[in-house]
Amino acid sequence: MTVPWRPGPGITYKEQEDLTLRPRSCLQCSESLAGLQVGRSTEQGDHNQLKELYSAGNLTVLATDPLLHQAPVQLDFHFRLSPQTSAHWHGLLCDHRLFLDIPYRALDQGNRESLTATLEYVEEKTSVDSVFVNFQNDRNDRGALLRAFSYMGFEVVRPDHPALPPWDNVIFMVYPLERDLGHLPSEHA
Repeated sequence: MTVPWRPGPGITYKEQEDLTLRPRSCLQCSESLAGLQVGRSTEQGDHNQLKELYSAGNLTVLATDPLLHQAPVQLDFHFRLSPQTSAHWHGLLCDHRLFLDIPYRALDQGNRESLTATLEYVEEKTSVDSVFVNFQNDRNDRGALLRAFSYMGFEVVRPDHPALPPWDNVIFMVYPLERDLGHLPSEHA
């Protein structure tokens, strides 16, 4: 039995409302979430346009305009695997937490490399304290995902944890970033 999610300490009503939104797929992404509504309402108009925030090596990070101070901020991580293909991780950044949707075929070697590059970017260039990955509870590769992400240092989060958004039928795993108090990120996302 799942206990309904309620905001815990440090989570405002506005953040709870914002986190009912899911990361949306980017135009370059060919993945489909089987009819799931992942986009934001069109009322938000041009505020959802993604702009390049960072690019180095094979990784490009796109974000909604951080100058608008909207929460959460959409972050897309594109990792070039070859000149024709790339792996995409779609996420929402809210209050030092990053929520990433696990892409289909996440266990492919290229996606593992892209996750490593994404985690390195998040640790070095942002003030994120925890990275949450999530996937639909009914995915065929659920067992393999749980094993693989556990091996990488992620831990399963109980569904009623106060830091989680109220997304239905989703398993969350968290990777807490160890921060050196003397080290401040060089850029904030």
